[in-house]
Amino acid sequence: MSDDEKSRLGEFSARLASDDIDIVREALDDYRSAQADTRWGVDNPYLPLADEVRFAARDLLGQPPSGHSHESALTMMWHLAEEQDAELIADALEGAPDAGVRQMALLAAGTALTESEEPDRRLLALITAMVLDERLDVRDRKDALHALDDLDLPEVENLIVRQSESSELELQMYAAACLATPVRLRAHRDRLGRLAKSWPEDAGWEAGQVREALEGFHSIYWEDTEPDDPALRKAHDELRFPLSDEGCLRAFATLLRSEDPVAVGIALDHYESSEGLRHVLEDEERADAYLPEVLARAREVLRRPMSPAEASALNMIGSLHAEPGDAGLLRGVLTRTDSDAVRNEAVWAARGVLDKAEVKDEGLVAALGDLIFDASGTTETAIRVLADSLGADADDILLRALRECEPEVQAYASYYLIGTGGLDRHRAVLEEVAESWGDRAPQHPWGQDPIELIFGKPHSVHWEGHRLADPDLYHAHKRLRAPTVDESYHRALRTLLESDDQAAVGIALDHWWSPDGAVKRGGDKAREPERALVLDRIRETLRRPPSSAGFSREYGPEAMHLTALSALDVVAGEEPSLLAEVVETAASDHVRRRALDAVEAVFNDAQHADRRLVEALGNVACDENVPLYDRVRALEALDESPGTNSVDALVRATRCPEVEVQAAAAWGLMWDEVIEDHRPMLEELSASWPVEDAPREVARVRDRLGAAEE
Repeated sequence: MSDDEKSRLGEFSARLASDDIDIVREALDDYRSAQADTRWGVDNPYLPLADEVRFAARDLLGQPPSGHSHESALTMMWHLAEEQDAELIADALEGAPDAGVRQMALLAAGTALTESEEPDRRLLALITAMVLDERLDVRDRKDALHALDDLDLPEVENLIVRQSESSELELQMYAAACLATPVRLRAHRDRLGRLAKSWPEDAGWEAGQVREALEGFHSIYWEDTEPDDPALRKAHDELRFPLSDEGCLRAFATLLRSEDPVAVGIALDHYESSEGLRHVLEDEERADAYLPEVLARAREVLRRPMSPAEASALNMIGSLHAEPGDAGLLRGVLTRTDSDAVRNEAVWAARGVLDKAEVKDEGLVAALGDLIFDASGTTETAIRVLADSLGADADDILLRALRECEPEVQAYASYYLIGTGGLDRHRAVLEEVAESWGDRAPQHPWGQDPIELIFGKPHSVHWEGHRLADPDLYHAHKRLRAPTVDESYHRALRTLLESDDQAAVGIALDHWWSPDGAVKRGGDKAREPERALVLDRIRETLRRPPSSAGFSREYGPEAMHLTALSALDVVAGEEPSLLAEVVETAASDHVRRRALDAVEAVFNDAQHADRRLVEALGNVACDENVPLYDRVRALEALDESPGTNSVDALVRATRCPEVEVQAAAAWGLMWDEVIEDHRPMLEELSASWPVEDAPREVARVRDRLGAAEE
């Protein structure tokens, strides 16, 4: 355990031991939040202190409730309760002040009861009374029933049966769903069938769960098919809806050992599926004894030419149970079958054979390779299995796929070839194929763009998918995407920046400003050689109207402005004169507003406001051709500017005819060091402003003037 982890646990332990209930409650809530995050595959960092958490929760439940203290403690008990906690939970449930505490108490009760060898009778009686209390909301009664559902007790099953006849349809269906487990279904199948027929078709998820249980698991590959022999059909029914484990296993063996391929296939499907044999057994470990016989039967099926049960047999063997000795069986299947389902299962079984064999069977490798070129439905799976199992030894087959197959197959072959390190071995071939696709890959295996994997990323930010038509510009762009920076990188960047192609300039600017572009490849210093050229392009771009809509697939005509503005954000703090120029000469309202955003960011990080930037804001504030919103926004920026450079610009704006502009400028003059120098002018302005329906800027100025006088 690292020092940081020890420190975190020490701090957490101290919070659990605090005398302040709120601190303890917050610590429990942190544990709950961390435990909830485990559903994303992360560990709970506080798990080593689970015992201390449990003790703290017990202590809170033993005290009078304070705020949400009992609810937080009961949430912990839901996760951590033990048999000895039943009495505390019963007390909390009996005195629950609201629905939230009651719901958590029931969840905690369910944990305590299932952890007990002999369930606490008081707690059991309290929950039973809630289930039966018709004065309670149906939701509360369902929560109570849920707390008892996992208990294997006759009285609990009788209670559930009783609620399945409730006049409250919602409670009736929930109780029926509790009876629809494989073991309870043995005794209550007829009852559930009768209830399901009485419910509306759209009755809800509980009704759907019951109906699904009544249908039972048929098979994987034999839906709507039954053995011809009545005895085998009966065995299938007994397998789906057993009355005992012994009867279930007897029916399974009857199907498995028969000579009917349908029956054998059904048996193999039931053994392999999580919804089959193990699901309906009370003791699922009893199925383990049949594994050797099941695998032997599956291999026997595969030795028979064109057996209908091949798919079931292959699915049973799969990659988990396949052995190197199965290579010949799989070659035979792949040679003779015309079924995509059989081929698919054979390919996955072949993966197990290849992964476990020290020497790969050449015939099996060749058979898998043939699948790539016969336009079957298993092409992509065959590519994956060969690449994953053979690594670089699959190069010849994958390169052939790049040469001979359709673009969709090429994309998968490229993806898996790159995954084995093939980009270093076959870069030229992969680049040639990627270039043949144009500006968009034909497929994105596992969400990955093979063009990006081959050429590198980013393509850009605002020009994604755009292919530069000029060969020199295209190759310059390709060089930018490579992972290294040298003189050739800077030549490529300059080639794009100096071109007359708007998209090329935009792509270059994106690579210059984006953290994933030049900086990722060479650090901040990678930006410096082209800095002056970039500033010129920003200046030119933001003076122009929007670019042609067709250049950028996602951003349309705004792409060029967005690119230049993003670059401006990077340099704004170091280039205030450029920022001032953009503020004054913006080609659109959108550009001006983004520039004002940049101004605010610059002012937040500066000790003094640049005079040229202040002048530009003042000019915008007084420009009658600029929208009123932007003029007021410029004055707000002046108000927030560091230092005293803004005073003259604010005073000038108070002479504008618009009341909103006057008031915004006046507000900027109302700080302690300035207000007294301008009080007569401010009071004169205030007196001239309307009293009724005055803009908000007016009201706050008048309030401040009044406060200053007091």
